[in-house]
Amino acid sequence: MQMINSADGRQNYLYVYDLPKDIATSTKLATHLQEKTGIVLSRIPQIRRDINRPFYSAIMTIPEEDKFQQACKELRYFELAEGKPSRALPYDNDLLGSNPQKIVDHNIFVRKIPKDMSPKALEEHFSKYGEIKSLKVSLNSDHTSRGYGFVCFQDPEAAGKALDADSEADVNQAIKYQPRDKRDFRRIYNNIYAKNFPQDFTEADVKALFEKYGRVESLSFETNDKGSYAFVCYNSEDKNDREYGPQCAERAVLELHNADEVNGIPLTDKKLYVKEALKKSDREAERLRDTIKYKNSKKRCNLYVKGFPENITEMDLKAQFEVYGEIESLRLHPTDGDKKLYAFVCFKKPDEASSAKEKLHNTVMKDKTLTINHYEIKEIRQLQNEATEDKRGFQQFRQQNSQSAKWTDLANQEELQYYLKLLIESMPMLMKQQKPQGPMGQRPNY
Repeated sequence: MQMINSADGRQNYLYVYDLPKDIATSTKLATHLQEKTGIVLSRIPQIRRDINRPFYSAIMTIPEEDKFQQACKELRYFELAEGKPSRALPYDNDLLGSNPQKIVDHNIFVRKIPKDMSPKALEEHFSKYGEIKSLKVSLNSDHTSRGYGFVCFQDPEAAGKALDADSEADVNQAIKYQPRDKRDFRRIYNNIYAKNFPQDFTEADVKALFEKYGRVESLSFETNDKGSYAFVCYNSEDKNDREYGPQCAERAVLELHNADEVNGIPLTDKKLYVKEALKKSDREAERLRDTIKYKNSKKRCNLYVKGFPENITEMDLKAQFEVYGEIESLRLHPTDGDKKLYAFVCFKKPDEASSAKEKLHNTVMKDKTLTINHYEIKEIRQLQNEATEDKRGFQQFRQQNSQSAKWTDLANQEELQYYLKLLIESMPMLMKQQKPQGPMGQRPNY
């Protein structure tokens, strides 16, 4: 088997993208690779777990060149679970985005992709123009297609052919790729969601409010037990103007979100909420990101406390801690029981929290020893536990497959086959030499 041996010591890295968070593990990846190719991974895939991203990604290392090429082919497009497409690409510095201008002419942006079209089918469509280096269909957090994507060709001539042929297509329309500076990047949307209107606000009032920022193509106004809310969609009469709608929506969000009055009517309970309209799963993901961002800003101020008497009160605990600084919040848990097992004490300043931890940790309070640690973000701790469990699972996978993998590798080696052939050919002579003999070397008579 040929091993890669470059001057810079480069390994065969396979980058894996769009992995579903709920099922993606190193063992799952290794098992899928084994089922597809017969390859048994000896090195654990490095999974990147990021709360702020909708999917996991991973890097798989396969040192043997022939096996690496086989894995690249079989895992180019695959599914760990039905309806959740993932993809894998060999390491390519040009594709990592460090120098996008280098291959800008190799890329095209594709819109009007049918929602049920697979990445493999899209590659088959565009491969007639030339070899494709990479292809990505943009996905929602539930792995459904957003209807657009990107194709990077091996050479710019192929990209030019695709643009010439499909720039006016009704489906899979090819558009010249124009990378943007990350500093200028903004989310493109023309649908917004608004709530917390004044109590007597009507649909006509809502429409008049948002028409100040552009042409409202559609508006949906509803009321429930929590109040009224609306979905507003901006669009230009010119269907080819794709910038108008997002520009109007952005202005409306910037000027109206968190407003404390509408048309001179003060909002007493809650401020006006105006944001991009999101699917439920995306909205939950955004809410989680905001929560973690807030928790992260407070983690050095927040202390986790346990080991105190079960009948302690908030006043007792506050008196113990407030000598070290101003307390922003204090909560005993569980909140619905008489017996309190742990508490969170949040100071205004991180140095005050550190001082309280240093002075009170392992001190005695009413015959109980206090244990105090800085607060750990629950979601981060869950990811750490997931990574630990993932490592343990892969070790078991490797142990179960190590022996069978060794024999599989040996059976493929010409040297072993040569010696087996010699052994088989020499068996008659060996058996003859081992035949039992009588006293003084005489053969017995049977």
